[in-house]
Amino acid sequence: MLYGKKHSEEDTQMLLEMGNGNTHAFQSLYNRYWSDVLDEAYKRLEDIDQAKDVVQEVFTYLWSKAENIEIRNLPAWLTTVTRNQVFAQLKQQQRFVSLSEIHSELEQTADEVDADILLKELMAAYSALIDALPEQQRIIFNMRYNEDMTPDEIAEKLNLSPKTVRNHLGRAVARVKTAMFLINILLFLGQK
Repeated sequence: MLYGKKHSEEDTQMLLEMGNGNTHAFQSLYNRYWSDVLDEAYKRLEDIDQAKDVVQEVFTYLWSKAENIEIRNLPAWLTTVTRNQVFAQLKQQQRFVSLSEIHSELEQTADEVDADILLKELMAAYSALIDALPEQQRIIFNMRYNEDMTPDEIAEKLNLSPKTVRNHLGRAVARVKTAMFLINILLFLGQK
């Protein structure tokens, strides 16, 4: 489990050596963390072959960036890259990840600066997205998810038919899901 692990002086030394092309240092880090990365990927994907693909991508990325980036906390970095690779896998499968799931995962690493910044960016993008919805959709969306009103209660309050409320709500939710998925991909690409 990556969340409970701490960056060690040995990690720092291995990363420095790996940046100089030392394959033994890379192998040492791989041996230390591959099972944690696999577990992290499998939790979300629930497919061992896809989780193994994520492990391959994460460590290939680590090796390719070793001489160009400074990693201050390897377990946190691996967690972030693993999560992003999982998002890429989910995109290929056309599966969406709910904002609450993303928020929960980010909160688990909120003590890390990168995760905190990512969470703030994600929440700002979410707020801007809600604000950009057409007026009727925004009102209905906020009544449903911020005020916890049922579609029937919204219909009564706005003097609309329940079917109209459900249609607006369905369009708003679809738009938010699609946009948040794209925002996650853009945030992932921005971290590369």
